[in-house]
Amino acid sequence: MLELVCYLVAMVLLGLAAILPATVPHRDRLAYAGLCPFTIPFFVHAVQAH
Repeated sequence: MLELVCYLVAMVLLGLAAILPATVPHRDRLAYAGLCPFTIPFFVHAVQAH
């Protein structure tokens, strides 16, 4: 369930960053914020494995 939520949030943020024109301020930060949820399931899995 955590993976589904993280991937859904990431896709929405990356989609917004892709759709918005380049003149929108902080569009790059929106893209970086979209990349962050992709890493959460990987870190959770690594912590649970140890």
